[in-house]
Amino acid sequence: MTTQLLTQLWQFNQASASGPVRKLTPDNYRHRLTPETASAGFMALHTAEVMHRFAYMLFGREVTIPLQAVGGVSDDGRVLDLAAVQQAYEDSFAMIAEQIQQMNDEQWAEMVPSPFGEVSRMQLLTFLMHHNSYHAGQIAQATKKGQASDVTA
Repeated sequence: MTTQLLTQLWQFNQASASGPVRKLTPDNYRHRLTPETASAGFMALHTAEVMHRFAYMLFGREVTIPLQAVGGVSDDGRVLDLAAVQQAYEDSFAMIAEQIQQMNDEQWAEMVPSPFGEVSRMQLLTFLMHHNSYHAGQIAQATKKGQASDVTA
């Protein structure tokens, strides 16, 4: 029952969080709300990479993609391959969905190490869904209200 419920919640999170990323275009993916904030495209890449980092904590799955937008890295304005970012985003959601399906109901209550201390797998997955939604909102706002920026550090 738990795995089934979490699968449904993950699917709902993907459906809602993916909308703003699907709307990224070559004309808007470099938009930022302010010059100090990350661009919409960078936030999408960050979100995809965080899903891989969390897959390691949640499921012990090794990170298999290069990490360019996590671990204190700032958006320096470099040009991103938008199609690759969007594909990584979708692939990351699919990878987590596949991992969720491999868990049995009892494993969701198991404690796992995280940046927040020991938490249950279910709590950590819930935080990941919050993280995805948070950045999806930022992406939507940056593309609607932001401006293109060619910030280079």
